[in-house]
Amino acid sequence: MKFAITPCPNDTFSYYALISGAIKSDFEFVFEDIETLNIDALAGNYPVTKMSFAQYLLCSDKYELLDAGAALGVGTGPVLVGRNTFGFSEAKEVLVPGINTTGALLLRKFCGGKTPRLIPMHFRSILDKLSSGESDFGVLIHEGRFVYSSMGLKLIGDLGDFWTKSTGLPVPLGCICVRKDLSDRSSMISALIRESIRAAFSDPEATYDYVASKAQYLDAEVLKKHIYAFVNDYSLDIADIKFKLIVELEKCRK
Repeated sequence: MKFAITPCPNDTFSYYALISGAIKSDFEFVFEDIETLNIDALAGNYPVTKMSFAQYLLCSDKYELLDAGAALGVGTGPVLVGRNTFGFSEAKEVLVPGINTTGALLLRKFCGGKTPRLIPMHFRSILDKLSSGESDFGVLIHEGRFVYSSMGLKLIGDLGDFWTKSTGLPVPLGCICVRKDLSDRSSMISALIRESIRAAFSDPEATYDYVASKAQYLDAEVLKKHIYAFVNDYSLDIADIKFKLIVELEKCRK
């Protein structure tokens, strides 16, 4: 059974025990960036897949949202940055890590209906475009939010913090979904995900070499900040807040 995730630290940390075979399963892991996974989800390409919470809103006819495996930040998430802090109100365009990512949806909420044109690109290219001067503003996800200041970029808005202050909820970034033709396996898949996450937390050092092999940035402290920002108790179970998250995300789309 193909299980599609991103190569980013929170995913490789969470699923290392399954990827390595320490926990037995019939999963075959596939790695793609989040927007590629979002596009694949529209076609129902993978039986089990990560996708942006924002994308799930468009795929709920094909996929069931699992209670386990989600990446949520507590007051932390995507950031809007620029080469300068001024001029954003007149910005014509903003680079985003995919049109249907949660980062793009939070940007729309942050801008209050006056969103500049969104230019989608691979998340790893956004920092390069900004630091080289090819673009002025962009939304950063994954490790990018922890390193932008070292590259001379300025924070315009912490979109995750804005979301949490606006809604009182953790920031819904990525979720794990199972295709509805396999929904009878949802409980088993959720149990394996929880077992893998608990295994990672019980021996995090065992995961770090593999995490670094897939990561954008190799600095050990950056990797740990990324992991512990987005893998937490919510990764084990979002049942109590799942409906509230979907309702608030739907409001952002209107």
